[in-house]
Amino acid sequence: MAQHQYYCEECGKHLFDSEKDGGAAGAEAQQKGFVFKMPILFGIEGCHFFCSKDCWNKWLNSHTTEQERADGNRSAREIRQRMEADKPKLIEGLQRIQRAFEIAKNRRKK
Repeated sequence: MAQHQYYCEECGKHLFDSEKDGGAAGAEAQQKGFVFKMPILFGIEGCHFFCSKDCWNKWLNSHTTEQERADGNRSAREIRQRMEADKPKLIEGLQRIQRAFEIAKNRRKK
């Protein structure tokens, strides 16, 4: 498998090498304490890697307009609010699934 080198997109610092790519490399970056972003809500596609939140913020400010940032932040807030509002339904559904598994498990024991 090909080895990928990841660098901070703002300051150019070498972050790490990995055989992983895309989101899998992003998860690895976060485990190593780096910042990984997929800023689709700001109109930017792809996976982006940064050494710190400061570098991420500088990069975002130089690659977006104030309006794009405002729109992206508003969209993120709306998504978080919808997720929070849907949480009780999700929990109820998961509890029903858990009860069904427990019933099936108890039936197998008999």
